[in-house]
Amino acid sequence: MRVFSLLFLTLFFVRLLSAQPTSNSIPNYETKKVTLTSGVEGSLLQFATLKSGNLSYKTIPRYSYFFNIGVDINFNLHANFAPFTGFQLKNIGLITRINDSIRYKERVYTIGAPLGVKFFLADKKFMLKVGADVALAFNYKKKYFLNDDKLYKYNEFFSNDAAYLFASVFAGVSYKGISLTGNYYLTNFYNPSFTKAVAKMTTISLGIHLDENTLKLKKKDTDTKTASIH
Repeated sequence: MRVFSLLFLTLFFVRLLSAQPTSNSIPNYETKKVTLTSGVEGSLLQFATLKSGNLSYKTIPRYSYFFNIGVDINFNLHANFAPFTGFQLKNIGLITRINDSIRYKERVYTIGAPLGVKFFLADKKFMLKVGADVALAFNYKKKYFLNDDKLYKYNEFFSNDAAYLFASVFAGVSYKGISLTGNYYLTNFYNPSFTKAVAKMTTISLGIHLDENTLKLKKKDTDTKTASIH
């Protein structure tokens, strides 16, 4: 239910921001110089490596579906490519297994801005994007488990336990609105001023990349299928 609510709210927000007066000088999506795109990366799989001094620790892949959303601001300089920025809200972290009995989970909520370029092919049905982003970590949470029983947890805004800024590079593809994006984080998950631990993260997200052009393509495909039936 959260996923559908999140999708509805994001699409409503994008539609509200992108609403523009109808004009003969702006007849369709392709002629607009600036457009907005929803980026609902609801399924986010995270991998990490963790070292402290000469010791390496085992990490477990982490999955999060809440709260990962974003809006891209696209600058349509050409029919086949568009520089873009925007904002993203993400839930990223790692799970560390100390031994068979002890493990702990850590995560941060980040808000950041991407800077990249989108390339379009096949009448904009296919899209490739590359770029980098920087995000601010504003909330940190940690949970301790013993034999799968949660011992305790704590939650802190702007915590010293995690890095304040997270920088990453990314590449992604989208076909008819279904997107797959990979991020490699250049920043240590932890604050080096407070710990010697170094954790590097990689994330893979499966999501929805919707704009006015994608919705038109979907409607066109639906109309074509309906016409062929009749």
